[in-house]
Amino acid sequence: MSDQQGFPEPFGDADGGGSGGPDGPNRGIRGRTVAIIVLAVVVVVLIVVVASLVFAQSGKVTPTSSPTVTTSSPTPTQSSTPTPTQTSGAAATCTVNDLSVTLGSFSGAAGSDYVPIVFTNKSSKPCELHGFPGVSFVGKGNGTQLGAAADWDQSKPIVQNTLQPGSAVAASLRIVQAGNYDSSECQPLAADGLRVYPPHSTKSVFVKDASLTACQNDKVHLLTVVSPVAPQ
Repeated sequence: MSDQQGFPEPFGDADGGGSGGPDGPNRGIRGRTVAIIVLAVVVVVLIVVVASLVFAQSGKVTPTSSPTVTTSSPTPTQSSTPTPTQTSGAAATCTVNDLSVTLGSFSGAAGSDYVPIVFTNKSSKPCELHGFPGVSFVGKGNGTQLGAAADWDQSKPIVQNTLQPGSAVAASLRIVQAGNYDSSECQPLAADGLRVYPPHSTKSVFVKDASLTACQNDKVHLLTVVSPVAPQ
């Protein structure tokens, strides 16, 4: 018989390239695999690009202004002006208790006598003495002041004197002779001596000298301290 019964032809092209051939399923799987790989690569690339952009953006640090450092000098506190005080090495002013007061040698000139009043430091420590002493006649046996106290001739400068124990300074006293005045005006009287106040002292010393004559009238000025205390 001309029609021979046999197995049916397989589906697909005669060269076996169809999908029904032995390689058909494998090709489909490979195609999908390649597509997945490509997609994965694209996704990875996109992730890398996005990460790079984010990293680059975050790496840009907006510069901030440096903190301003201000330095201020400490405000000096105003203190009161210190009051000068006597240092331990400075000598104290001589007092009556520190001094021995005597009269030096008299010298006369033109109706006046001049005599130094000598101040000697009799203490065991130095002391300071400057300025004019106060001087007046005293008499009547009881310390009564006779006439006016001595004037001061301030034409000579005052000097500072530190008296070591045993050292001395002197002020010059001029005594106008009472005989230069009318007795009714002067009212002369023999004095017992002089009352002497050392400079800056409120206490006096009696210096005996019976050769002196005072005027009791206090309008007659016989005594003048013509120089402040100074080394002899």
